[in-house]
Parts: sequence; C-alpha cells; structure tokens
Amino acid sequence: MKIKKFRGRTILEALNQVKKEFGEDAVILNSEKVKTAEGDFFEITAAIEETEVPVVSPTLEDKKSKNFSYTLDQELKKDLEEIKELLKKVLHPQLRDITYLKYLEKGVPAFIAKEMVEKKLDLPEYISVKIKEKGVVPHSKYQIFIGEGGVGKTTNIFKIAVWYKYKYEAKVLVLSLDTYKIGGAFQTKRLAELLEIDFDIVDIEDFKEIAQSLNKYDYILVDTPGLNKKFSTHDLEELAQRLPFLRFQWVVKATEHFEFGLRLWEKIEKLPVEGVFLTFTDKIKNSLPILWLLESNLPPLTFISNGERVPEDLLKAEEDVLIKLFLRGFE
Repeated sequence: MKIKKFRGRTILEALNQVKKEFGEDAVILNSEKVKTAEGDFFEITAAIEETEVPVVSPTLEDKKSKNFSYTLDQELKKDLEEIKELLKKVLHPQLRDITYLKYLEKGVPAFIAKEMVEKKLDLPEYISVKIKEKGVVPHSKYQIFIGEGGVGKTTNIFKIAVWYKYKYEAKVLVLSLDTYKIGGAFQTKRLAELLEIDFDIVDIEDFKEIAQSLNKYDYILVDTPGLNKKFSTHDLEELAQRLPFLRFQWVVKATEHFEFGLRLWEKIEKLPVEGVFLTFTDKIKNSLPILWLLESNLPPLTFISNGERVPEDLLKAEEDVLIKLFLRGFE
C-alpha cells in the first residue's frame, strides 16, 4: 500500500491532486489544515493499494546462483498481508465522500460529519433527527447553573427568572453560591431589584440546610462560581448527593472549541445535568462548529442567549429555533 500526503490552498485542490495521482480508488486516511511559512494549506493523507508483483519461488539452481541476492522472508510477507487486511477493515469508505470533506472545510467537527455521512442525512435532516432524539427538558423547580467562569451564568439566570415570572406568573427566587466574587454582590442585588426578582447570597453549606424550606417559590435558580480549585466538581457532587432533587443546567459559551467542552463534560457527566444553556450565540457567524452539542451523550439544549439585554435576548430552545441557529453559516 502506497501512502502519500497532498496539499492545496483549498480542500478541493488537495483532493484533485489525490485523484490525479492515485485515481478514484484512493482512500482518504486523514485531512487537516496545516500552517506553513507560505500560509495555510489543507493537507490530505491518502493511500492506494499497489499492484503486487508476483513472486516466483526460486529453484534450487537459482539459490545456488550468484545472481540470486536474497530470498523473500515468508513470515514478513504474511505480516504485511495481515496489516493490509486490518487497514481495509479500519478505514471507512465514507471518507472518500467529498461531502465529508466539505463539512470539515466549513467547520463541522469530524465526528459529526462522519455520523452524517454514515447515516446518509443532510444537515437539516441530521439536526432535526438529533433534536427529536434528545426530547424536551422539564422545567425543574430547583435548577443549579454550572460552568466555567465568564460563560454568562449570572446575567442569563436573571433572564430565565424574568421569563418564568411573566410567562407563567411564577414565584421565582435567585440564589447565588458565589461568595468569592469581589464587588459582584452589589451589582447582582441591584439587578434583582430592578427586575423585581427575589435574590439572596448564601454559601454552599447554608444552601444545603435551607434548600428544602423554600416551598413558597415555584422555581429556585441557583448561580454558582466558575468551576475552579475553590469551587470544583467535587463540591457539586457532594451537593447532588445531599440534595438528590436538584437538577443542573450546564452553561456553555458558543465560542468555545468543542474539544474544551467535551473535556469539561467528562468531569460533570455524573451529575444530574438535564439541559444545556447556550450563551453568546450573537458572537458567532458560523454555527457549524457548535454542532458538537448534538452529540448523543450530551443533554438537550434548553435556552439560548443571543445578546446582553435582560430579558429580551433569551430564546427557548425549540426545534425551529435550533434548526435556524445550527444552519447559520451553511450554504
């Protein structure tokens, strides 16, 4: 099997080089964008099975001949055949599909592009299917909002609080467990007063004691510090064990790379996370990189924040809203 790398300014230019040298039977092993001193290139690693030259077993006279310089190691040949068969099983034929490469070029995560090609679904169909698979998230009474610092938890919790208050005429309490934020308490209290939302700041131990006594409220929305050494996933796990009726909302910034998001999910997936709140969607022009949020193991989206205004810039993550969001930037 012959393996070679091809480069082009676009994915199609690189693909044309593959076809020109290896023909239609080429197998795409990998594709990526590389940076060089001459600029950015798309690099495709392709392979082609070479025509084997039949090996004629030497006669006894040949072996004795001075012109016979070597004998083929039969064990080595066997090993090579096994490796070739293994490669045939491992390599996915759908990677030859130009649609897969186009998805990669537009920013679709590789594992999402692969799944679309395998299931023979175009992008709108794939999005619709995945949304239906995830189902609808219930509006739990106790919702704990978690995520990295800077993802917009506090502002967007108040958006939801106002949404519950005026849409359902519900009694809502916002609690903050963020006792670390210097100077943040005054601003948050002022926002709560302007929006006429009940608000208080408690530490995590006090919350464990009072949580079950908040019966007069229809919804209790809990803000938390950004996940770090002072406030870790271990603290959240202890909280969930102590108060098993709690449900978690994972707040995700739309501009984050999917690898970062999936690494964080590995740390929190044991928690009762029932939904994903997507923020900063107004900061992205191309939504294809955030298709990773449709990965089967992740909870469904609940709300989308598309601006800083409270409470106007809040959308409930219904199917038509999500399809419009995920198709942003797709031609």
